[in-house]
Amino acid sequence: MPEKTPENPHRVDMMVQSNTCFFMKTNLRAWLSLIIFTLFSLILLADNDEGIKKHHPYAVPESDVIDLGTLKAGSRAAGEIKLSNRGEKEMLIAKVRSSCGLMIPTWPREPVSRNEEVTIRFRYDTKRLGPFERNVVIHTNAYQKTLVVKVIGEVIPIE
Repeated sequence: MPEKTPENPHRVDMMVQSNTCFFMKTNLRAWLSLIIFTLFSLILLADNDEGIKKHHPYAVPESDVIDLGTLKAGSRAAGEIKLSNRGEKEMLIAKVRSSCGLMIPTWPREPVSRNEEVTIRFRYDTKRLGPFERNVVIHTNAYQKTLVVKVIGEVIPIE
């Protein structure tokens, strides 16, 4: 490292300053790259939802929770889940299953056209007393692939 001389008393300081400047430029480049990448990602994400709907079926349930209310033991309990296709392509419901054997779902096997709504029906066996919370899992070819709708209620004894 060069030493200070009467002709150039600031030589060492210039070298240190020069190295610091290099690191600051490198760090600044990294920060700018990160900011540009982040902005680009946000722009893509903002437009992504509409792009997905143009190229895929897009399933939208009417509600995420179905409340069956208070049911008497031994009664017939039934419910419906309305599901619409907001995408441009046809949607197929491959399978609907429940989280327990007390709930039996039925669903249409035909393709669901764009902006069309279908109804998935289910029966609930009211043999078990007390509050319940069950999930109905809907498997589709839509962008989301799997939807989960919660079914809640309470079974009370017959008076």
